[in-house]
Amino acid sequence: MRHGTSNRRPRGNNNRNKGGGNNRSQVYDSNGPDVRIRGTAHQICEKYATLAKDARSSGDLVLAESYLQHAEHYQRIITTIEEQNTAHQAQKAQRAQHENKQEVNGNAIDKNQEKKDDLSLPASILGDEVKVTSNDAVRVEEKALEDA
Repeated sequence: MRHGTSNRRPRGNNNRNKGGGNNRSQVYDSNGPDVRIRGTAHQICEKYATLAKDARSSGDLVLAESYLQHAEHYQRIITTIEEQNTAHQAQKAQRAQHENKQEVNGNAIDKNQEKKDDLSLPASILGDEVKVTSNDAVRVEEKALEDA
């Protein structure tokens, strides 16, 4: 009999996510005590918690504790996924904020704010060389009040 030559597929490789981080909709196969469960981490965690409650009510405290340990494992997976999603959202927001700011002569200017403050008439009326922003308009009004 030869050792190490098996026609079987290797076990335990089905839960590895080779493409990157975990996601909320990833499906897991769980082989717990006396039961096999398939579903998302949330579904499996809820199922083990329900099984633990049923085992405890039937008086089997050892089985209940085993189910709770399995539920805790999947709860940790859920927490990891949520932390990764939060970090990803923060990075995405930071990148978007950084892209909206530019530096001109040492002063940071927010591109979105510049678009909001543009109160000028269209270039078709005034020509391309004339453009009045809200900051300029406020300065003109203040100057007019000072002169009066």
